[in-house]
Amino acid sequence: MPQHERIAVIVNPVSAGGRTGRRWPELHAIMQEVLDDFTVFHTEYRDHATVLTKQALHNGYTRIVSVGGDGTHHEILNGFFDDYMPINPAASLAIVPQGTGSDLARTLGIFKSRDAIEIIRHGRSMRVDIGRVSFTRWDGEPGVRYFINIADFGIGGAIVKRIEGSKRRLGTKMAYLWGLLRTLATFQPQNMVVQVDGEVFDGDFFDIIVANGQYYGGGIRIARDAALDSGHFEVICVPQVSFWEALPNLHRLYNGSFVENPRWATTFKATRIVAQSKEEVLVDLDGEGPGTLPISVELLPKALKLVIGVVDEGEDEASGDGSS
Repeated sequence: MPQHERIAVIVNPVSAGGRTGRRWPELHAIMQEVLDDFTVFHTEYRDHATVLTKQALHNGYTRIVSVGGDGTHHEILNGFFDDYMPINPAASLAIVPQGTGSDLARTLGIFKSRDAIEIIRHGRSMRVDIGRVSFTRWDGEPGVRYFINIADFGIGGAIVKRIEGSKRRLGTKMAYLWGLLRTLATFQPQNMVVQVDGEVFDGDFFDIIVANGQYYGGGIRIARDAALDSGHFEVICVPQVSFWEALPNLHRLYNGSFVENPRWATTFKATRIVAQSKEEVLVDLDGEGPGTLPISVELLPKALKLVIGVVDEGEDEASGDGSS
């Protein structure tokens, strides 16, 4: 990590059912041991992490550390942009996963808090792709948000809405499984007109999944081939799966092999997805439910500098696009 980096650590104390707040003294002590200098900010309300990130970047901080779950990482990612433009394209994001889902951390292979903190100091960064989404907010107005991991609309959005009040109590993994089973029992495919890189599909869908990362829902490996720097999304269209068909095949959902069955999924590689419907189709972005269709999802290649891991011995830390 360059000597001139200014580090802002943004902590969501209520993530993981409050466990992050309880663990923060321990994490803070490790950071003081590993990092030379940093400033800590605590979130106090929903989307506060976005506000704090914008302020930190405008104030000259160059490495933003997200301490929390996928929802916290999502809020902080959205703080990197102002009026469709990056506040500081050279600034980087690092994560210390504390949520109960930690799906982004699974894709990155970061599992232990101390390892994540070591990566803040000694890790290398790379330019990764993100998605920009235009959608309809709950108040009916147009909205724009960014995501780094997964966007989907259909049953995924319905599940996120159902479990909104239970994630802190049960944890993301159990809450999502509970919500999945409850929603599957009654959910009907929704009619959508979907464009995938201009190719139009008009039909009934259970879900349309736009994957930049591999995991969602607290460990479901929805897109085994997805990579954050691939230059395209993995798009998975799910036509219809009945409750009684899905129940004995949940393991195929969690290990990602369900996409091998053409009756359950059709997959594409794409950079732009547009969808509309006469029905109310709910949207999920990184586990958050911001609104409904119509939606437009656009890949922004190499738009974010992400700290991803420790430099291998003998590797030139200054090599490659966006390394630091």
